[in-house]
Amino acid sequence: MQTGKASDETVTGEARVRIEGGLAHFPGLAKEQTVSFHDLASPERRELATLADKADFFDCTPANETARPDARTYTVGLTIDGRSREIRVAEPIRDPAMAKLVSVVRRLSKQHSVGR
Repeated sequence: MQTGKASDETVTGEARVRIEGGLAHFPGLAKEQTVSFHDLASPERRELATLADKADFFDCTPANETARPDARTYTVGLTIDGRSREIRVAEPIRDPAMAKLVSVVRRLSKQHSVGR
């Protein structure tokens, strides 16, 4: 993503998250939640783009860690301005920038997927 693009209101794309594992995990009920940037306010779109930049989401090498027993694994997918990537991260997420990105994607996808 180009520097400065996060402040542009024309950021387009979508965010996806799928959660697996955890203490009360039911594999058949695990669903991917998706939120389109069209459904988000400009500050939310900018926040996602900025967090993706800070976490180096599109260029990082994902940690090769296996989840602890009863921990969650997050599959996070982002498509921002034509760039697309999906990565899996396991709890505990050691990189603070990636942890914040996962948290925001979870929150926004949950808020905007109600009733769908």
